[in-house]
Amino acid sequence: MQDGLVVRDGTIMFGAREGLRRVSLHVRAGERLALVGPSGVGKTSLLRAIAGLDSLATGSVVVNGVDLTNVAAERRSIVYLHQSPSLFPHLSVQDNVGFPLEIRGAARRDARMRAGGLLERVHMSEFAHRAPSTLSGGQRHRVALARALAASPSVLLLDEPFAALDPALRSEVRSAVLALLADDHAPATILVTHDIDEAVSIAHSVAVLLDGTVAQHATPMALLSHPASLAVAKFLGLPNVLPAVSYGAGVVTSPLGTFASPLAAGSAVVVSRADAIRAQHVATHQVGLSANGLPQARIVAVHERVGGVVLRVCIDTYELSAVPFDGASFAPGDVVALHVDRARIHVLLNTT
Repeated sequence: MQDGLVVRDGTIMFGAREGLRRVSLHVRAGERLALVGPSGVGKTSLLRAIAGLDSLATGSVVVNGVDLTNVAAERRSIVYLHQSPSLFPHLSVQDNVGFPLEIRGAARRDARMRAGGLLERVHMSEFAHRAPSTLSGGQRHRVALARALAASPSVLLLDEPFAALDPALRSEVRSAVLALLADDHAPATILVTHDIDEAVSIAHSVAVLLDGTVAQHATPMALLSHPASLAVAKFLGLPNVLPAVSYGAGVVTSPLGTFASPLAAGSAVVVSRADAIRAQHVATHQVGLSANGLPQARIVAVHERVGGVVLRVCIDTYELSAVPFDGASFAPGDVVALHVDRARIHVLLNTT
């Protein structure tokens, strides 16, 4: 028996046409899967079908080994939380969290005790007796998350839970999600987000929906270092996509140098994250290959980011992103040598 959530060969219709086809996912109990894809690809439709709010045209939804495909939504032990969750205005914060337990027959005292424990875990204990109308947006989200987990669902579906929040509140609510889902009894969780950085920071695995199907499902590290296709690499926004040529003998050449690859002869691309390439000052000012064989490039822009400096450099008329070597400072016009981490450069067929 497979624990957690299993979606097998799910097909969802968008009117008269197939919207999603043969989607298969497995999220084990306690695991977090981030679901990403362009707007309109069907991420919310998939969540709704898993929750039982909409139907699959074909395929199945299995939770802890039990086929729930034809089971009513209220009997699935699945909680679906929208991006703008609402709380009952006439109930206190504590009673909002305890409500799912009370409707399942728990005594009010027991429901409030369980609710109090959940509120403590999201740092909302001091607001237990407040009305929801007195809470900030981030506080309401934390209460809604606590309520979602009050009845111990087997599966938790979060549909862009951070989308309506400003950066500070996003961080606050994201921390609350991780705190609530950190114990041994956490449900299988699917999180829909448009933020790739958020997806890779919060999830154990990421599934990319493209053109109506799962283009890749992998750990964050595998996804970013080895995208399954050029389409996945472009969707992820990997900043470095450079043309290359495969000679079919285990060798691919590109503006960054020569790489080993099993690809057949033909057109290829090399892709990487910015931090796979580090820039270092050089004495000469000539773009091309340096005396020690390192590619040299000219800096065209320096971008200050929250996570650090990113350099935009030009080599052979192609622009790519790199990071400074050992914290060095640079300015536009500088010529730099590029240290390429070959283990983090991925070679793909050029499918465009």
